[in-house]
Amino acid sequence: MTSTGINTSISIRPEVGMLNLFPNMKYQPWYALGELVDNAIQSYIANRDSLRDAEGADYRLRIEIEVDRVSDTITVRDNAAGIASADWQRAFRVADPPSDNSGLSQFGVGMKAACCWFAKRWSVRSSALGETEGRAVVFDVPMIVETRDETLEVITESHAASVHFTEVRMEMLYRKPQTRTISKIHAYLGGIYRQFLRNGDVVITFNGDAIEYVEPAVLTAPLWSDPEGEMHTWRHEVNLRLDSGRRVLGFVGIREKGATASAGLALFYRNKVVTGAGEETYRPREIFGASNDFRSQRLFGELHMDDFNVTYTKDALVWYDEEDDFLEALRAELEGGPWPVLRQAKEYRSRRVEKTPQKTASDLLESVASSFAASRGPEQDQTEPPLPTSIEVEFPKVDALPDQPFTDEVVSANRSMTIQRHGTTWHVDFELTADEANSNWLDVREDMSDPRAIQLKVNQAHPFMRAYCELPGTELEPVYRVAIALGIGQALARQGGATMPSLVVHATNELLRTYLSRKAV
Repeated sequence: MTSTGINTSISIRPEVGMLNLFPNMKYQPWYALGELVDNAIQSYIANRDSLRDAEGADYRLRIEIEVDRVSDTITVRDNAAGIASADWQRAFRVADPPSDNSGLSQFGVGMKAACCWFAKRWSVRSSALGETEGRAVVFDVPMIVETRDETLEVITESHAASVHFTEVRMEMLYRKPQTRTISKIHAYLGGIYRQFLRNGDVVITFNGDAIEYVEPAVLTAPLWSDPEGEMHTWRHEVNLRLDSGRRVLGFVGIREKGATASAGLALFYRNKVVTGAGEETYRPREIFGASNDFRSQRLFGELHMDDFNVTYTKDALVWYDEEDDFLEALRAELEGGPWPVLRQAKEYRSRRVEKTPQKTASDLLESVASSFAASRGPEQDQTEPPLPTSIEVEFPKVDALPDQPFTDEVVSANRSMTIQRHGTTWHVDFELTADEANSNWLDVREDMSDPRAIQLKVNQAHPFMRAYCELPGTELEPVYRVAIALGIGQALARQGGATMPSLVVHATNELLRTYLSRKAV
């Protein structure tokens, strides 16, 4: 039988006014929730043997996070060992660290700061393994601050000694996660706690869905300078010791497929990612180069920085003015040896052409087409309606294997544009292709039956495009505009009386295939 009553109290010193500071902290929702995840994981690690003795060898830590936008609440519950009676006073005092602060629970701030950042009112219920009395406490922050009362009443409940859990419930939220934020929380938590998820003994769910981390595939390929040479898996183990004696362990590798949004380094502290999760990747220029460098799309890695320290919000490292030394040492490590990772990431080109993603190519050409439709020369009657721009897209399926070159022309995107120049209307069909067999960068076909209709094709498989233009889609638009200008320029030259206007495009193709497609070594 369960009995319930109020029979004790706890102090929440220091001054309760500090609780008013927490809502203004520079937190991110995933790191705030992470404070509660940290507590559960630390409870599990510290009591792993006892939990397995009680529950059996198949026991796994389960952490459930629920965001209810209808009731305006966030709940985090776990089946770890619970908060022991001896720890209740300390657990709710700000900046009172645990006696063992070698794990994820380190500063004695996290739960209080995170809950006050999210909500005006929050509560904790917990039953500790091996104890027959569970406890609950409610934090009504506005009331606490108004009354300046430094004690909270603890509600006790009788439980069997085998019952163990902790539930944190936040309500009257300052910050109500919306759809996009909820999606980001799911992704970030997977990145932050990947090391614990990999082990298989920790399960985290968010609104009922299991949090997972998808491992990037590592590139296996020959050295960029020897395409027919030995195949190598591009994962380099890192073991650095800085002048201060601090050690850095982990790996840096090259992704099999570039991904601008998710490339970068993840920096771990005590097996938790504190820098470099989700979209907040760590990409120092000394290692990754500029944003249009292939390294910024391909390099990734995981580095354990346990000899450093973290901020009290546990979302950044404390560098001790050693970040530059670290980056210099890491760069030297990745540049040396027979398999130089940085040079490979910068110079390697897949034998299969990396085509612009279909939607990106489509959006790029739409941007070009729209700009021509919106442009009106000074001689055009401003009362005329805008010229129409017809849009056509064709995306046939490609069945080529990932490591095979293309042998047949593949249309990636197609736009038909109507362009007005000096009172003359031009009809331009512009295509992006990937044709290994075509030696030209640009093909210009003039319609002899209609001198104001031209067809343009830019070949993405051309060496110049592969050397310089396999970049994020936004970098390609200037190239396409230059191609259109060359094509229309050839037609205009012919109309102006030039006898061999196609020689310019022919020479351009030849120069781009030879001298101008070669990068300096």
